[in-house]
Amino acid sequence: MKKTVSLFLLLSLFSGLTSGCSFFLKDSSGKGKAAKISLTYYRFGDDAEVIKPLLDSYQAAHPGMSIQLITKFPSYQIYEDTLINEIAEGNGPDLFSVPNTWIYKHQKKIEPMPETMGTVDQYRQNFVAVADRDLVRPDSRFPTSLRIFGVPLFVDTLAVYYNKLQYEDRIPNRGRPAALWSDFVADSIALTKSGTDSGFEVSGTALGRTDNISRGLDAFYNLVLQYGGSFYNQQGTNAALKTLTVKQNDQQIYPFAQALNFFASFARSDSPNYAWNISSASTKSPQEILAFSRGQVSSIFGYSDTYQQIVSLAGSSTRQGVKAIGAKDIAIAALPQLQDPSISTSKRDALASYMFETVSRNSKYQKESWDLLLFLGNKKNQEFYNAKTHKPTSRRDLLDAQSKDPIYGVFAQQVGFASSLPLYDAVRVNDIVSRMIQSVADNTSTPKEAIDAADAQMSILLPKGGFVGPGPHLQPQAKK
Repeated sequence: MKKTVSLFLLLSLFSGLTSGCSFFLKDSSGKGKAAKISLTYYRFGDDAEVIKPLLDSYQAAHPGMSIQLITKFPSYQIYEDTLINEIAEGNGPDLFSVPNTWIYKHQKKIEPMPETMGTVDQYRQNFVAVADRDLVRPDSRFPTSLRIFGVPLFVDTLAVYYNKLQYEDRIPNRGRPAALWSDFVADSIALTKSGTDSGFEVSGTALGRTDNISRGLDAFYNLVLQYGGSFYNQQGTNAALKTLTVKQNDQQIYPFAQALNFFASFARSDSPNYAWNISSASTKSPQEILAFSRGQVSSIFGYSDTYQQIVSLAGSSTRQGVKAIGAKDIAIAALPQLQDPSISTSKRDALASYMFETVSRNSKYQKESWDLLLFLGNKKNQEFYNAKTHKPTSRRDLLDAQSKDPIYGVFAQQVGFASSLPLYDAVRVNDIVSRMIQSVADNTSTPKEAIDAADAQMSILLPKGGFVGPGPHLQPQAKK
């Protein structure tokens, strides 16, 4: 019986079948009648209609199984607080989805996949490298093995959304954003048109602040990653914003300071890169996305879902009689790099941003819950998920096909070199870093003062023994 169950589970995850294993459930009398199992599933970020057809299909193949899907949470902060508090009290859902950064602080709240359901090698062969580095991890309860802690349905990255008309007008020799940050800066300067009252008629790009740029923090994190920076020392016991150095072009640099100075330069009036300020967009959503949809900024940074936001906002503006960008003039280019991808031996870098699905340590039906997740993660169901959301796949066997999409292909193309930037207690870290950036952009702190303050605040959040960062992790050896 166990061998049969295991075989079907492996086929479900690794061969892309449309249904998971059918457990032969028994009631308490031991008779072969289907037992009643009810799973509760918390999700945040997608509408219920995205995942519900897959859950309905799973339930149809599993008589006696019911799945309660809960997606209505006012904000991510409320979602996370609810999840953490309920699990701490011994309750909570059987399954839930969380951001990839969640694993570093809350790993103990997760029940990893049983080893009978699949191997680490199989997981690595089928899911992209960043999923392995983030979600295949050591666990103190299982000292001789690595365990799988989640199944991502997508892995997203930032890309550059640009106004084709404005690039053709001002950058006719290329007509699209540059592949290098050094050239991207020159493009932004050429595209920026000064306006009245210290504003801009058109901004070359939306960078430098976090209060009126919805993806400003994400863009800054990408720069930290590309400069070779990290928030912490190798042991995860202290922040390393002001101490970490890396070698670049035969010189030792402070990557975090480099990223901060470069990023903030776009919002500082004393910088030649100046292209954005507090009047460039509202501090309320949709911020720079609305400005882009109305032709007020030539390029912004966004994830795969930004495209539909732009189209929707442009349509609303047009209906209101406000001039807006046409759908044919919305284009997407790859994230700029510090080194030329065509000649450099350096790895390209893009920050991975995704939710992963996992199982609570409190669930009474852990195997059944993991079976459902393996079903959701199979090839056919990820194809369905991508068709509904356009979010790039986490499966290696779907990347080639998705890379050819005329609109969203760039996001799939970047998945292979995507990496996570570990954040311990991400919500608080995001607040600390955002305030640091704003103080430099507004010239209320020097970069050194801002980094020193952020470093101290982030160190306080860390556990005394440190935390386990991303891998890839090696298989532990049994003690002799």
